[in-house]
Amino acid sequence: MQNHDCQIKIRNISVRKAYFLIFAYALSVIIAIIVYITGGTANVFTNFMYIPIAIVSVTNGIKHGVINAVTNALLMGILMSLEVSTDLMQDLFDWVIRMLIYSMIAFIIGYFVEQRNKEFQKNIDNEKEINEEQIAMIFALVKLSESRDNYLDMHIERVGSLCEFLACKLENVPQYSNYVSSNDYAEDILKASQLHDIGKVGVPDRILLKPGKLSAEEFDIMKKHTTIGANTLQEVKEKYPHNKFLDMAINIARFHHEKWDGTGYPQGVSGENIPLSARVMALVDVYDALRTKRVYKEAYSHAKSIEIIKEGEGRHFDPLITRVFLENENEFRNIYEKLVANEVNIQVS
Repeated sequence: MQNHDCQIKIRNISVRKAYFLIFAYALSVIIAIIVYITGGTANVFTNFMYIPIAIVSVTNGIKHGVINAVTNALLMGILMSLEVSTDLMQDLFDWVIRMLIYSMIAFIIGYFVEQRNKEFQKNIDNEKEINEEQIAMIFALVKLSESRDNYLDMHIERVGSLCEFLACKLENVPQYSNYVSSNDYAEDILKASQLHDIGKVGVPDRILLKPGKLSAEEFDIMKKHTTIGANTLQEVKEKYPHNKFLDMAINIARFHHEKWDGTGYPQGVSGENIPLSARVMALVDVYDALRTKRVYKEAYSHAKSIEIIKEGEGRHFDPLITRVFLENENEFRNIYEKLVANEVNIQVS
């Protein structure tokens, strides 16, 4: 899915480059016409040719910039009179000098833009490397927390993949498309959703591992894992303020047990006051819990899980997210079952 997103981004960049290239050449023709109408290359309007040269050099690099420069030199030289009224043509030497100047301008602009882009990409790569180290440390803590509960084995990997899938499907929903399709949302929720229960590291074993139903007092303690997790991630965020996915992780950790009708915890917020990422997580978390065997219940079938989620539409879950989930339930099930099958293969091997 991430490879598919990368391919889309590369295709979009290529399309934008093509648009700028077409625009620049169209602008060159328009400027040539203006120069001709106003009397020839002896007038000041010739200097406007630097504009399309700069556009191509910045957006498409040195090679295309120089090609555009030579093309513009042809328009302003061999194919254009120095003075239209007298039909006086430019000297060949003057035309060659103009072409060299245009080409040098294109090369210089393109060179410095490419150097800046390389430096920018280097900084991004360095930041990404640092972020990946931070994420690895955080996930190590999550895995340590999850290892205390045998029934949560591989849970975080499953919810990560399922949240990513559901987020990608929300790109087709007008209400969410602009928000979800920007800023690597699907990639961020893949990572951030896996931190949703990090706060359980602060829940005592006697409660976390209790085989039966929790008492009211025990449940109150269990509910604190949402704020413990969010506060823990907030401390990490303060040390690494540029790690953007942590903002989403904090929201998911704090709000993933909130309900659409306001009856959830820890704050009892409702509707769209619940962050979108947490609303996605809420549905995915419940689906995975229903499909997983626990000490107090057997694993439910996909059909039974769907029935329960339908009952929670508009009460527990965002109705719109629920509808998108139901429209893609078969694909959702296939992803879940493939992940479970991979887990079995890993355990066997």
